[in-house]
Amino acid sequence: MDIDQKIICLNPFMWFDVGPEGIVHVCCPGWLEMPIGDLKNSSVDEIWNGKNAREIRQSIIDGSFRYCNLDKCGYFQSRLGPVKKLGEVEVQKIREAIVNKTTHLPFGPLGINCSYDRSCNLSCPSCRETVIVQTDKEEQILEIQNKLRNQALKDICFLNITGSGDPFGSPYFRKWLQTMRRDEMPNLNIIQLHTNGQLWTPQLWDTLPEEIRPLINRTQISIDAACAGTYAINRRGGSFEKLLENLEFISRLRKAGPLQWVVISMVVQENNFREMPDFIRLGKRFGFDRVMFSLLQNWGTYSEKEYQNRCVHLPNHPGHQEFLMVLKDELFDDGIVNLGSLTKYRNQILKKDL
Repeated sequence: MDIDQKIICLNPFMWFDVGPEGIVHVCCPGWLEMPIGDLKNSSVDEIWNGKNAREIRQSIIDGSFRYCNLDKCGYFQSRLGPVKKLGEVEVQKIREAIVNKTTHLPFGPLGINCSYDRSCNLSCPSCRETVIVQTDKEEQILEIQNKLRNQALKDICFLNITGSGDPFGSPYFRKWLQTMRRDEMPNLNIIQLHTNGQLWTPQLWDTLPEEIRPLINRTQISIDAACAGTYAINRRGGSFEKLLENLEFISRLRKAGPLQWVVISMVVQENNFREMPDFIRLGKRFGFDRVMFSLLQNWGTYSEKEYQNRCVHLPNHPGHQEFLMVLKDELFDDGIVNLGSLTKYRNQILKKDL
């Protein structure tokens, strides 16, 4: 096989995902469970080229992907994002590392995900039982944050903030955004915010430094509904009316800058799957770039029985056939749609109709 046709994943060669308690992964822990280290007790360099990191890179080089949960990985199923053909890799030093089978990398992380603070203004049932503001862990959070600022920021080109809470709902991430300096991150050209959108107002935007705002050019907004009733359940504590107001502002930032890429996302479950087509229409209404869907995961907030009741993608779920019928809608053919880990279910129903 032509080596350029080889399927690889960039994440283990560039990504440093710092989660709660400073545990570091090279991907979403739900898709690749094995951590590569603990930032509370080790340096960035020690973790980046540690034993686990090198083993994961080897699994990409040999094509086994043995540490990955490929059924859950939306990137692998859709061949989007970091999963691509080797010939499509644009970062030369990553391409060289894979071609030369190098697992001990001579360069540091190129992208960092900051999800080490769970503070958030909402209490979504899929994530938590109550609103969390981690003032009790302030010392630990700031220690992790300072270690990243001192050891990693000068080399990175991509910074994502949250995946564990909200960048504006967290007092620590919000203050960091409001006090960032460009000279701390000379190579940085993308700051991506993963947010629920409830606090992203013109007033808050104006509190961010003028030299930092142009770097905030990507965002993912987690919504999980296309109507007020479902939103109130899935995004507990949030206002759908306020969300739409803020989406209008975010849409203006997309049209006039600095935003260059806006994604809205829905975690699909029993109470919202019928709204998937309307969710696509919502993304198109605001002129956003991508509408992304993913399967519900249990982060410890559901009993096994409740989780099974919510998982409409399971073949034995009473709503499964209706779920498949929804996926037949031609709206899912629109280029704005990324079905991620739902891709195989649409392929299944379309193939059945042939």
